Amino acid sequence: MKGSFQSRKLVRELQKRGRSLKSLLIMTHDHPDPDSLAGAWALAHLVRHYCRARTRIVYGGMIGRKENRMMAEQLGIPAFPVKAGELSDWPKIALVDTQPPFKNNRFPSRRRRPEFIVDHHPRHSNTVAECAIIDESAGATTTIIGEALLSSGIVVSRKIATAMVYGIGSETQNLGREATARDMKVYQAFWLKANMRELWRIAYPKRPADFFAILARGIRHAFTAKNVIGVHLGTLTTPDRVAQIADTLLTHEKMRWSIVTGRYGGRLHVSLRTNDPDAEAGRLLRRLLGHGKGGGHQMIAGGVVDLGPEASEFDWRQAEEKVISEFLETQGLKDAAARIYPFREESA
Repeated sequence: MKGSFQSRKLVRELQKRGRSLKSLLIMTHDHPDPDSLAGAWALAHLVRHYCRARTRIVYGGMIGRKENRMMAEQLGIPAFPVKAGELSDWPKIALVDTQPPFKNNRFPSRRRRPEFIVDHHPRHSNTVAECAIIDESAGATTTIIGEALLSSGIVVSRKIATAMVYGIGSETQNLGREATARDMKVYQAFWLKANMRELWRIAYPKRPADFFAILARGIRHAFTAKNVIGVHLGTLTTPDRVAQIADTLLTHEKMRWSIVTGRYGGRLHVSLRTNDPDAEAGRLLRRLLGHGKGGGHQMIAGGVVDLGPEASEFDWRQAEEKVISEFLETQGLKDAAARIYPFREESA
């Protein structure tokens, strides 16, 4: 497999560094998803092959969603919560599936520049790195690194192959959302070596009671407005629930958009989804939240609004309503008259 321009560039840069690259700290975005975990693990494998360098994978926050925890635990992905002071101990850092100006990582962008960035999100105007591999034409970051592995003929373990298949499949909803021919080729190439039993166990885990409580809340309090469905989830134990409920609500047969908010760690987390491949969800959310606070792709977007741990209930509600109202305005809907709550229980 020849690979894309960006994947070939990644290989060239690693070859150029060779043994001079002694160590590399690989950082995902906070609360990492399967694409970031798989991409980071695949990059570590690539770096060890070309540079014989010591690597460590770290992330901020937690791995909250049960499927993601199952992936990390069952496959033994060597990813760890970042420790205090650890970033200053490593001279070279790579970012995977994120960029320094995004507000979803712990990289100290004001003090240093990353050695590598590998990402499939649109490039931020303030993004700088010694080597930036940014390719938004790929449906998943794992695809870019997978192309580099395949074009180099590097053999991967069954567990890494399984992680890469799940990472690409999760990011593209099993090649149905924003997947390209490149994603399909990499997915299929590693599928041949993946562990099917492990993939099934990861995709269908036993879920905690908290999941069902949030799911019930998300449905019971959901509003609809023409072809939009959304909900405020309130306080959460993990921010992953916001995207999870947004994906679930979008399966409503009459809906074109879903928008969900949730409170976690002093931030209002926002997920926007659409089934229209030309809708530019990422660009729309960037406009609503501000550059660097929101972004994504055509059909999937996410972002945060910083309120701080001391925010009052009034502050939270005002931020929630501002996001929803302004989004509905972009769809030509007057907020007060547009919303109905079809799933609320009638009082006895």
